[in-house]
Amino acid sequence: MASRPELKLDDEGGFIRFFKSLPTDNDDTIRIFDRGDWYTSHGEDAMFIAKTVYKTTSVVRQLGRNDHTGLPSVTMTMTVFRQFLREALLKLGKRIEIWQSASGRMNWKCVKQASPGNLQDVEDDLGGQIESAPMILAVKISAKASEARNIGVCFADASVRELGVSEFLDNDLYSNFEALLIQLGVRECLVQVDKSEKEKDPELAKLKKIIDNCGVAIAERPAGDFGTRDIEQDLARLLKDERSATLLPQTDLKLAMGSAASLIKYLGVLQDPSNFGQYQLYQHDLAQFMKLDAAALKALNLMPGPRDGSKTMSVYGVLNHCKTPQEIEKRQQLVEAFYVDTELRQTLQEEHLRSIPDLYRLSKRFQRGKANLEDVVRAYQVVIRLPGFIGTFEGVMDEKLQGSSRRGLHNQAS
Repeated sequence: MASRPELKLDDEGGFIRFFKSLPTDNDDTIRIFDRGDWYTSHGEDAMFIAKTVYKTTSVVRQLGRNDHTGLPSVTMTMTVFRQFLREALLKLGKRIEIWQSASGRMNWKCVKQASPGNLQDVEDDLGGQIESAPMILAVKISAKASEARNIGVCFADASVRELGVSEFLDNDLYSNFEALLIQLGVRECLVQVDKSEKEKDPELAKLKKIIDNCGVAIAERPAGDFGTRDIEQDLARLLKDERSATLLPQTDLKLAMGSAASLIKYLGVLQDPSNFGQYQLYQHDLAQFMKLDAAALKALNLMPGPRDGSKTMSVYGVLNHCKTPQEIEKRQQLVEAFYVDTELRQTLQEEHLRSIPDLYRLSKRFQRGKANLEDVVRAYQVVIRLPGFIGTFEGVMDEKLQGSSRRGLHNQAS
């Protein structure tokens, strides 16, 4: 591990007063301060990073003149910062705030926020370490004594700009909701915050317990975020479909629309004009997929745990030998051809797919105006390989499969 930067600030007292004036966050949020070429963290967050990354508290230094009025602090290089970011978001279920001071000594502002289900702000820092799409879900329930429990959900994969909604009845154990969390591989779930400590909703508490048992991070949001007053207007701005949002059949799902309103606000997608007219909305049918609860998922060892050292300790690890993480569904359509023709499979794996980057994330860098020369070169390298892809498929597949693969390649090129 590279040597740690020395902690030297021009105005120690001013920073300590500023830090202690910040509102108290919950235990799941870590604040990190960007110092340019290095990073710092302070207080309880510094102790957590010291134990998580450095495995010792001896790296913690006191910022200030003495232990009583000082501030425990730890420094990180760029490499260590990115290592901690991956650990905290992808394995530990923490939330991250990154603060910067653009001008002036104490002009600190929170410029980036990330959570297990919302990695948009830190995608560049995580690089290619995101093996699966970070799915985030919001849920709203209606549970009355004389009626069955009605659940409305909205979930999103911001990396591919898709919104899914579903509304269904459930039992008192919320078995259908638990199965939905497993089906989608949800990383983070938004729920309504209780009205007060004295008026805790027992149904909401039961829901939170199920979410926690599934290993999903919980984010509590105010009830006002689940209001549907502006949802049709918001969807009209986000969706590709040129029809009025009022004509979409999904807007009849009132609970799901409340969840959609909360999710859209939490992700902040309306603040980025590049998202307008780019999202797709679809309705998820719970009955079309196998239902598993959290206990069955763990017993079958289907997915790797956060602390699994070997890639072969789960069914996913044994079967996951794809060269790139994106477009898994389209690749599955070509499984038969790859299985029959060994030469085709080996040629694609070794000569072509190995050098293909994540095109979704690469395209988002261009859309946001953050692409650099390296990104341009990577896009160029993909384009010049397309004739090789098409040539590899020539003469080895029937017309149906050949047409499917060609359409996919031409769509990527355009």
